[in-house]
Amino acid sequence: MEVLILTLFVSLVLAGAGALAFVWSIGRGSHEHADRLALLPLRDDPQPSDEDSASSSQPPSLPEDR
Repeated sequence: MEVLILTLFVSLVLAGAGALAFVWSIGRGSHEHADRLALLPLRDDPQPSDEDSASSSQPPSLPEDR
């Protein structure tokens, strides 16, 4: 039974520490751009330039054995 009380106390301390860390991070304003950053993977990739497309038309060369 003593282990149960100790486990309960440790879990409450950890939950309180997590809640304090969350409140601290909100206070610092680190979650202000979360909506913009969530849409970042949906952006289109930049179009390759003419130089990039010319060099990518050739297959990659294999390294030479020494």
